Amino acid sequence: IALIQGYAEGLKLGVTGDLEDREYYCDVIVDEANKMNKLVKELLDLSQIEAGYFTLEKMPFDYSAHVDDILTKLEPLTREKELEVQVEKRPGIWVNADLIRSEQVLVNYISNALNHVDDKGIIRLKVEEREGKVRTTVFNSGPPIPEDALDKVFTSFYKVDKARTRSYGGTGLGLSVVRAIQELDGNRYGVKNLPDGVEFWFELDQETTIQFTTGTA
Repeated sequence: IALIQGYAEGLKLGVTGDLEDREYYCDVIVDEANKMNKLVKELLDLSQIEAGYFTLEKMPFDYSAHVDDILTKLEPLTREKELEVQVEKRPGIWVNADLIRSEQVLVNYISNALNHVDDKGIIRLKVEEREGKVRTTVFNSGPPIPEDALDKVFTSFYKVDKARTRSYGGTGLGLSVVRAIQELDGNRYGVKNLPDGVEFWFELDQETTIQFTTGTA
């Protein structure tokens, strides 16, 4: 807020008359406003869920197709970083879940991976069925999370690398939103270090009746 106020006042007072400098001032204002907008939305989500005012609207849907749609929407981000998300899943996996909130969880995980991937640029997304659950994992190559931080990364405003988080505009709330949604849904989630990177995961309830009906139609 202080940055927005300061740069806006600078423009109003005509601190700089150079067009390039004015554009820079405007870019800072827009960037900081976007960060504040994201922060407020995530705070509202958390407060509603934690206060018990929020309910999930669960329904059966084709999760495999839903994941494809999400990845298509995120293509500009992956293209900008010259990355490609490697996907491992079969078609026709159905879940019984909240369509919007399951997308929010997956997008938060993928965004987190894009922000922390190293120069190897490896990001993998895997969807698999496990005893009535559908588990989604998102892996990015990069340095491990310190062991003493693994149980804290889903805590509100916790940031493993504060300097790096500031550089990409992270709020420290994205993983907290994941935790709140998954706990409201009664499904598991987590993170673990692998030899060459970090893997986040979450589960949804599998929907079998639709698959059975489709398969026998």
